[in-house]
Amino acid sequence: MKTAKQTFSQLMEQLARRHGIQHVFSDFMALVICAFSMGAKEAEYLDIINKYEKPEAYKLSEALGALVIEMTGDGTGMVDVLGKFFEENISHGYNGQFFTPQPICDMMACMNQPVRPLQRVLDPACGSGRMLMGMAKISRFAKFYGADTDINCARMTCINMYLNCMYGEVAWMNSLSNQYYGGWVIEPTVKGIHRIRQITERESYIHLKLPEETQKPQTPLPVIEIPAQVSATPKQGLLFEF
Repeated sequence: MKTAKQTFSQLMEQLARRHGIQHVFSDFMALVICAFSMGAKEAEYLDIINKYEKPEAYKLSEALGALVIEMTGDGTGMVDVLGKFFEENISHGYNGQFFTPQPICDMMACMNQPVRPLQRVLDPACGSGRMLMGMAKISRFAKFYGADTDINCARMTCINMYLNCMYGEVAWMNSLSNQYYGGWVIEPTVKGIHRIRQITERESYIHLKLPEETQKPQTPLPVIEIPAQVSATPKQGLLFEF
């Protein structure tokens, strides 16, 4: 009997034979974010899914189901299936992308005191969101904020937070240079169903708002008028006059 992880991995590998593993994984995450945006990103969803034939589209939906099953784990959730698949099949340590093992994340979270409800928790280099998920195990009702310069990592964190009912924001940005590329918030709706909503730089809470430089008004120098009877170029005087 196949496990959920094997099913998820096999579905990704089957789709990769025609499209490539990196493109399939990136498209899969983009489709998941669009699907949980409550119709706001329908056009983007159709643009991506139209690249795949109908049997392949069914496999993508099956992969989402397999992902949800394995993320549940023993029933407590917070299992980083996406991050592990990304490490094993895509990044291979490129650019130093080795994620912190989940037990270490859980240990570091336990070393901190539980935060109050709605208190903010930030990881400026979130990877797949393991640190945030570790903190959510002890402080379930905090607000979680993650940022990463890799769009794949930002998407993984966004999906992990959504499927584990963690509210907050994920920014695709460079935390060192403060350069912002895009972001999403995971928020509840009036109907009680949470959603993923894409936000702009101005809406982001993570992006540092630097004060705008204001130019000081330059005071013009006073103009001194020279009387008509006074020569602007004085004559050279003589030491002795005869």
